[in-house]
Amino acid sequence: MLNELISVVIPCYNDGAYLHEAIASIRRQDYPNYEIIVVNDGSTDAATLKVLDEVVAPDVQVLHKENGRMASARNYGIKHAKGRIIAALDSDDYFGDTFFKKAMAILDANKEIGVVTSYIQLFGAERLVSKPRGGTDVNFLFGNQCPACAIYRRECWEDIGGFDEAMKLGYEDWEFYIRVTRQGWKIEVIPERLLFYRQTKKSTYRNDTRPNVVELVDYIVNKHQDWYLDMIKQLIVRKEILYTESRISYQNIFKMLKNRLLGKYK
Repeated sequence: MLNELISVVIPCYNDGAYLHEAIASIRRQDYPNYEIIVVNDGSTDAATLKVLDEVVAPDVQVLHKENGRMASARNYGIKHAKGRIIAALDSDDYFGDTFFKKAMAILDANKEIGVVTSYIQLFGAERLVSKPRGGTDVNFLFGNQCPACAIYRRECWEDIGGFDEAMKLGYEDWEFYIRVTRQGWKIEVIPERLLFYRQTKKSTYRNDTRPNVVELVDYIVNKHQDWYLDMIKQLIVRKEILYTESRISYQNIFKMLKNRLLGKYK
């Protein structure tokens, strides 16, 4: 596997200003066997369309489709990928030079690991370090512990039927990893800053996800309601009580979810 082809899928919607940088980060990897698939997700910006023409090269193909948002673009790119390993990268972000080699060594060493990511260096409008936990399904109950930009086995994507294209406002990566870990795959996090995540005023999280967080969480909980109830019951039985900043325990969260799912309040 250490020489396995990595198919890098980069969705792009009106983000041509950063695309050259994203592609350059792939070419700097100390892992030579890759292909780059840029998915033009219905861009309307003339400057971006120009860049999309510029980046076509022997190692880069550009696919064009109607706008369907991130889940749709990722699925489209993966369907056209040749590799059994997928590297997902957003067009305004980039990877550190050693990420591919280190991630592939982890996948090669442990067949139970389906996804590898790393600590995240945020830059641009906000500068801080994020340290996702990865792990198994229990770690994804109350939030996402793996960024969309990661390396994963194509088998993971195939096992669960890809990204949920109904999720157009964000959190499609969180929901994807819930299904991946529910299938028994584990997610490994390299404790180094190997993903560089650009913060801009036009980010999906800022403009779409955060304003619609209640709707998105409702969608995820309702889609996975049996799993949520079962997991929270297990946590209560094992007396693994975790308090958040608002001092809400697992018992109270379980009660709220149960009431929500039984329709006792809206």
